[in-house]
Amino acid sequence: MNSWILVVGLIIIMILAAGIFAIIKATKMAEIRKKHPGYPKGYWMNKGVGVGIAIGTGLGVAMKNIAIGVAIGVAIGAAIGTSWEKKHKDEIRPITEEEAALQRQTRLFTAGLLIVGIIVFLVVYFATK
Repeated sequence: MNSWILVVGLIIIMILAAGIFAIIKATKMAEIRKKHPGYPKGYWMNKGVGVGIAIGTGLGVAMKNIAIGVAIGVAIGAAIGTSWEKKHKDEIRPITEEEAALQRQTRLFTAGLLIVGIIVFLVVYFATK
């Protein structure tokens, strides 16, 4: 019973850390957009893939195979993102150094969160076995 309380606590801490990081990132991105109007290259593609994954997850649940649904969603999202990139081609600008640094920080944070999640899963798995 105590191990489940620990797991729930760790999950809540991970969710709070991700939320705080997202707020900080959104604030920094707002500052960057004030200095550099327009959208960085790849912005619309990322939005399209995000929408596609959401659609694909729904399809995957309906098909009772989420993995295939997500794969289909990525393909749909890439098509959506490509069309949005073409639609907004006049508003797209190169990525700034600040944005590149923020992307690196996001990748590192996400990888760290993933590693902590895997460690928590393994500890719980082997502790309950």
